[in-house]
Amino acid sequence: MKIMKRLLPLYIIMVYCITAFTGCSGANYEGKDLVDRAKKIHTDQDAAHITVSDRTTYEVLQEITYRFEGDVMQYMYIGRDIETGREYYEFNSGNELDTWQTGDYGWNAVARGSEGYYNYSRAKRHYFADGDLLLNDYSSAVKSAEIRNEVGGLKRVCLQYDDSRIAQYEQMSGVTGYREQYGFDPVFHDGQCINMLVTYQKDGREYSYEIDIEYCDPEEPIKRVGLPAVSGEITENAQ
Repeated sequence: MKIMKRLLPLYIIMVYCITAFTGCSGANYEGKDLVDRAKKIHTDQDAAHITVSDRTTYEVLQEITYRFEGDVMQYMYIGRDIETGREYYEFNSGNELDTWQTGDYGWNAVARGSEGYYNYSRAKRHYFADGDLLLNDYSSAVKSAEIRNEVGGLKRVCLQYDDSRIAQYEQMSGVTGYREQYGFDPVFHDGQCINMLVTYQKDGREYSYEIDIEYCDPEEPIKRVGLPAVSGEITENAQ
């Protein structure tokens, strides 16, 4: 996953989770059928807009809009490190990869077929476009599960993970109290997971994130956004 390598503590934690638990033997729990169905629905979608926010500060840490043009994934990704103020932008049209990070004075472009170019496809999916990764329930480590029915018809599958099982994995060393909640709206989004809450503790600090998922019109083009102001000026606008 090259898009987010350069940035973001949240990305690191989420990759730890995937590395630690993806591929483990599954276990049944209350609501697993809902989560499994949502995974397939997500992977089958041709376009989506996804945001990852800090539930403490309400700031957006990661944002991606993507669609598939045939077999090729087109996307616009923005990552922000709130602690350092650094940002990373990545746009891929399927023919050109454009990147920018704090300190650059314009887009860095790499044409398809040139060294440094990469992309994602239906067969080689990006993390955000793969239901098994984005909605990974780490079922072999679930300690308890329940389904909550909330006001307005929202249904949540709430999972609590076992600290001792997480501690078996070096990447998750020091992580405790790992919890996930999957949100479903059966009235307007049958079977779709529309958001996910992730909470855990590490090094005496609690982390809490919200992932919001909105499926989009696959015919709508992906646009490259304008870059942030540099020395008081906008370096380039979206076309």
